[in-house]
Amino acid sequence: MSTNDATETPMTDAEYPARRARRRSPLRTPALAGLGGALAAVAALLVAPHAGAATEPSPTPGTPSRRFTEQPVTWAACDDESELQCATIDAPVDYLRPDAGTLRITFSKLATSVPAKRRGVLFLNPGGPGAPGLDEPLWRGEGLPQEVREQYDLIGFDPRGIGRSSALTCGLVGDEAVQSRPYRPQRFTRDVAVAKAVAAKCAATPTAGQISTRNTARDMDLIRAVLGEPKISYYGLSYGTFLGAAYTQLFPDRTDRVVLDSNLDPARIWRGVYDAMADGATAYFDRFTRWTAERDAIYHLGRTPGAVEKSFWDLAARVAQHPIQIDGRSYSALEARSDMVSATIDGPEAGVAYVRELRGALDGKPHDLSIPDDGGQDDAFTSPFWSVLCNDSSTWPLGEKATLDDIKRTIRRYPLVGDFLVNANPCSFWSLPHTEPDLRIDNKVPVLLLQNEWDLQTPGPMGVGMHRALRESRLVMVEKAKNHGVYDDGNPCAVAVANSYLATGVLPNRDVTCHVAPEQRRTTDARRSAVPELPFPGVLARP
Repeated sequence: MSTNDATETPMTDAEYPARRARRRSPLRTPALAGLGGALAAVAALLVAPHAGAATEPSPTPGTPSRRFTEQPVTWAACDDESELQCATIDAPVDYLRPDAGTLRITFSKLATSVPAKRRGVLFLNPGGPGAPGLDEPLWRGEGLPQEVREQYDLIGFDPRGIGRSSALTCGLVGDEAVQSRPYRPQRFTRDVAVAKAVAAKCAATPTAGQISTRNTARDMDLIRAVLGEPKISYYGLSYGTFLGAAYTQLFPDRTDRVVLDSNLDPARIWRGVYDAMADGATAYFDRFTRWTAERDAIYHLGRTPGAVEKSFWDLAARVAQHPIQIDGRSYSALEARSDMVSATIDGPEAGVAYVRELRGALDGKPHDLSIPDDGGQDDAFTSPFWSVLCNDSSTWPLGEKATLDDIKRTIRRYPLVGDFLVNANPCSFWSLPHTEPDLRIDNKVPVLLLQNEWDLQTPGPMGVGMHRALRESRLVMVEKAKNHGVYDDGNPCAVAVANSYLATGVLPNRDVTCHVAPEQRRTTDARRSAVPELPFPGVLARP
């Protein structure tokens, strides 16, 4: 396989360079099980160099010795309820200084039942950043067809900083442990103080500067090495697409069959991802205004999309002047805009129904409007989440003034949703050094990309961006499909292409367009629904 000069040079094994809600799973650890009350348990798993770490010399500077790549793998039952096997190995805290300390990486295996048909290992990642992945082989294996499942040992893993791998906590409490909240002018000074506190606490935490996508990809390759596998295959969802793309960039010659589902655009990591989500939300609202204008004789909200849009903004202005009181709290224009987007995601008819309900509520009629709380407190998710986002990218606005300027620009560009997506965050005040340049994805590794066109969390254009970065990839686009996760959405066309590729290794000879199908399913597995994903604050958190 060929790749550009920006890749990390592949080396031999001996030269190896080093959701808020948690899943309901038997693999949950005490550190993952709670919110504020579990902080003491999380602290016990603080990522720190092992006191007795060996310091034998490396073959070359920045390269870990064979004690990493040739360490033994000891398998044991992950829990009492499944056939899943788990193992834990040591990895360098800092791959540029591989003898400066170690952390733990725990991974799992569900072996093929037909060893004679075994091709290798299929790594699985559920997304995040911040999601554990040890139990991925259990439920993902249930959905794979037999001809695929028999070829692979399925490998799950808790990324560094998460779960049973050395878990990261910056000691965040109260508002610090809330992953994000919408921008409100009257609260900005307080939000800046919270963001600075998170950045300072993580800066004082051992290894927080080493929790990154690049290092997690290196951990994957270390797992590959200790398992004695020449290559890995991979399925990654959402954030897992960027992790998988990072692996192809760093280790192109160790990459076998790769499926990336619901993609992030590597060129927009990370600040630009939020703008991509804002584009997606705006597109939903625009589809609503066009659809409703075409049916003005029925709904009487305006004969043109602009007139329909004005009908909503007039209501939002009324709410801003006279907030609706609900259980002693004020339902403001921010809640109105959030509910408007949520309704249009459900469909134009739901958008019309919401506008009517909002109008009725303003007129004093009974209504079902509600005010959601800010996100829950979860240091076990928030600490690694922000560490990944801040360590991965140096493109965040820096300092309080630049942050406020960025917020104002975003609100001008996206008046409907801009203040849901941008606010003071720790990356603008991150003091840990960027010891490596931002990772650029640009290679010719053959990869299969799955994308739902109207997915709000990872909109269709982000899949196109990943396709552009992985120049020999094939893109399967499901037109007008809006759920997050193509394979789990069950589109027959897309699933058939993915299964064929995993079974045969043969990519389609051209990109594929699939049509949304009425028989598409959405998984109801509680583990899947609880996986933390890159959030759309104030919108995706709502029922």
